[in-house]
Amino acid sequence: MRTNSLFHHTAFASAVTSAACSALLLFLASCSGPSYRTIDPSALQASLSDAATSVLLVDLRAPSEAAAGQIPYSNNIPYSVPSFVDSVKALCPDLATTVVLYGNGEEEAGAKALLGAGYKDVGVLSAGFAGWKEAGLTVCDDVQYIVFDGDNAPAFRCELYDPAAKYAEGYSGTAPSDGAGIFDLCEQRGKVVMLQFTASWCSVCRKEMPHIESEINARFGGRDDFVLIGIDRDEPWEKMEAFRSSTGITYPLAFDPESRIYDLYALHGSGITRNVLIGKDGRIAFRTRLFDPQQFSALVEAIGRELQK
Repeated sequence: MRTNSLFHHTAFASAVTSAACSALLLFLASCSGPSYRTIDPSALQASLSDAATSVLLVDLRAPSEAAAGQIPYSNNIPYSVPSFVDSVKALCPDLATTVVLYGNGEEEAGAKALLGAGYKDVGVLSAGFAGWKEAGLTVCDDVQYIVFDGDNAPAFRCELYDPAAKYAEGYSGTAPSDGAGIFDLCEQRGKVVMLQFTASWCSVCRKEMPHIESEINARFGGRDDFVLIGIDRDEPWEKMEAFRSSTGITYPLAFDPESRIYDLYALHGSGITRNVLIGKDGRIAFRTRLFDPQQFSALVEAIGRELQK
């Protein structure tokens, strides 16, 4: 009985101790507040690819670092800015949205700040941007290009729109055939090539295209070593014809069914207008996004430089 009594006392003491420890842990957890979680590159990629998942991805690094390469669909909000939390809330006021941070060693501080502001699910990329790159996952720049200056331009072959052709209603270049109306980038080696990614619904494109016509096509279009082509993203010939007429351009347009060509150069669904200049060596020499007069002037100068090589 003494043994049993001792056993019961010991068991009771152990239970009390266990209960006390559990209570202490709960108390400490309540003091420290909610915690963030870590997420590995493959899990983050899966989340970003899942249309049903809402993820706000925040790059905490300086803008100069983000411009040199970042994870697709990132929002560059340096933690160092005083309005970090407010900037995140401006992008996504829904506190139930998953927010994932990566960057420059300030992920933990940024995560705690967001948790303190009421966000329910905050994650930190475990391997950082370096780990993402080492895993061989897609890297883009801050305007969603997936190619960089100096890269070999991705090869493609497409059908040119012919204003004199008799197309079936709604035809959008889905079945190009061999012939004079085919553009093959591989065959342009030794020439300077400018690709303008465009679409009829893009108001910025409509603003820029007359400048491309008057300041680039009129100046360089007659040269044997220069090619200018508009890549019309996933539109039927009827829209392309109306677009061509309304903008007054004379340089050729090409079909891009299902955005196949565009997706070689920039993230699917990311914004246009974009211009990609390819040098005689087949490497990307210059890129633009939207229409900025200063940047456009720099593009014109870049064309001149490439032609002199």
